[in-house]
Amino acid sequence: MAYTVLARRYRSATFDEVVGQEHVAQTLKKAIESGRIAHAYLFCGTRGTGKTSMARILAKALNCEKAKGPTTEPCLKCESCIAIARGDDIDVVEIDAASNTGVDNVRDLIENSRYRPARSRFKVYIIDEVHMLSKSAFNALLKTLEEPPEHVKFILATTEPEKVLPTILSRCQRYDFRNIPTREIAEHLKEICQQEKIKADEDALLLVAKAGAGSMRDSLSLLDRLLSVGEKQLTVEMIEQLLGMPKAMVVFDLAQGIGEGKTKAVLETAAKLITEGLSPDALVASLVEHFRNLLVLRTCGGDSGLVEVPGIPMKDLEAQAANFDPVVLTQDITILEELRRQIRTSQVGRAMLDATLVRLALAEQFASVGELLARVDGRGAAAAQKKKPEGDGLEEGSGAGGQGSREDTAPVPAGAAAQAAAAVADEEDVLPQVGRVWEGQARSLSAIFKSQSKPPAPPTAPVASANVEPNVVSVEEGDEQGVWRAALTLIAARGPALHAMLAAGRYGGVEEGLAVVRYEARHDTFVKMLERNGKKEVIRDVFSKVLGREVGVRFEVDPAGAAPAEKAGVAPPPAKPQVAAAAAAAPAAPVRLTSEQLEELRKDPLIRAIEELGATIVKVE
Repeated sequence: MAYTVLARRYRSATFDEVVGQEHVAQTLKKAIESGRIAHAYLFCGTRGTGKTSMARILAKALNCEKAKGPTTEPCLKCESCIAIARGDDIDVVEIDAASNTGVDNVRDLIENSRYRPARSRFKVYIIDEVHMLSKSAFNALLKTLEEPPEHVKFILATTEPEKVLPTILSRCQRYDFRNIPTREIAEHLKEICQQEKIKADEDALLLVAKAGAGSMRDSLSLLDRLLSVGEKQLTVEMIEQLLGMPKAMVVFDLAQGIGEGKTKAVLETAAKLITEGLSPDALVASLVEHFRNLLVLRTCGGDSGLVEVPGIPMKDLEAQAANFDPVVLTQDITILEELRRQIRTSQVGRAMLDATLVRLALAEQFASVGELLARVDGRGAAAAQKKKPEGDGLEEGSGAGGQGSREDTAPVPAGAAAQAAAAVADEEDVLPQVGRVWEGQARSLSAIFKSQSKPPAPPTAPVASANVEPNVVSVEEGDEQGVWRAALTLIAARGPALHAMLAAGRYGGVEEGLAVVRYEARHDTFVKMLERNGKKEVIRDVFSKVLGREVGVRFEVDPAGAAPAEKAGVAPPPAKPQVAAAAAAAPAAPVRLTSEQLEELRKDPLIRAIEELGATIVKVE
């Protein structure tokens, strides 16, 4: 006698035997009991979740010969039930839409549906993969599907319901089959092993169930493959070897090496797995799954029930997860998934894998993100404190000045938009950027420009320290110019970038508890910058201190507004003498510069910085 695979031999025969789809089974049973049996059903779900099995069970329930009418418990012994289970009943027609896609096939179906069943109550049409029908075939089926003969029932099944025409969907009762939980699949596999008299470890069956990815048929096929080896005891080690899966402990050690920054151990472990036959794609997938488990344990705890790792004690996983930062884990998962897509089309997949593993290992994942930011030029502390509780906003701003490079807090003129934008970019660039490479010992343009353009501190006014806040008393709310000057004075202690952006606007008083600062349309970029990274909170705290009460802040763009210097009572900055001289000396038409004009232009720090990079100024247009 020919061997029957487990997926067919242990196919569910009644509604009560269905695994993982109880919601569908119970609904159909209630419909049969109440006599509300629809003329057309649509079963949707991924492969191996029980759509065809449920369709056959429903057909048995409708046509069981031992019952006087449709029943929820078919006998499974009558000729009709046995024939339906085999798939060769004359009145239950199973059609594969993938091989019968044309309109002619549907016309034959419609023509045959007119005739009454040979021996059963209903003629049942089970159309599998119905989304494969052509549009013309769907349209030909519409009328019959909506008003079929009273003796005809349609059961449509599909894995892609989005490809089924809406006109078909509207004529069917739709049931969605979910992916079967791993634990339920493992329990069903355990029962089958007991009937087959096969010993199996629980972790081994759980590993098979996880490999099935929510599909009962796939899990049974994997179990059939394992049993065909002839082993009488299923273990985790045997399953990992036969299915070509990496050992759970090896993946655990690989993640541990990445977390500790041991690049040599990481590369050796990866090489060992690949040498044993594991593909780079499978290795990356296993590492992604492991990092996902660590992320869930780190954020939800070990008692959440969302993590199932056969072969590794839960306490070891929790201990490893505690050493990883959740934010870094999410980044690592994204990096590995991108690598997985690239490996499939790359001819140097192994090199890409090694490079990515080294990149992850050198990321110092066992340090917190705040500590990493604080190590970068001493300026990351401000970025790490962005989410401090309310009340710490002023101290946050003082950290933005850095160590030594931002001690000059003299007010920046309101019209210095370019300088403010450059300062903001420097302030927010607290992490090294990819591609910033300079050959030899040459300095970057940014470094040269900063060394040349740093303005000297005014000799008559004391320079405020980056960590010392000026003593400003509260100002009457009606004195708008006084409020504005006091706010600018306080902001100056937070760094020149923030002061320059605020000074480019004009104070419009307090409206509905909000201090309003308006900007011209050309400064709308400043408004966007002030709305992010905690800058708005710093300015809010400054206005609250100046006004002596809690207020909010609102930034507005006023295209028709006057210049900010005129409204705020602040005199516009005088033009630099060297720039004015250069402008006066520049001719109306492009000509070659004289040596005197070049010397005059070299007084500008930007010109000197450009020349230090090796450029030569030939003419001015």
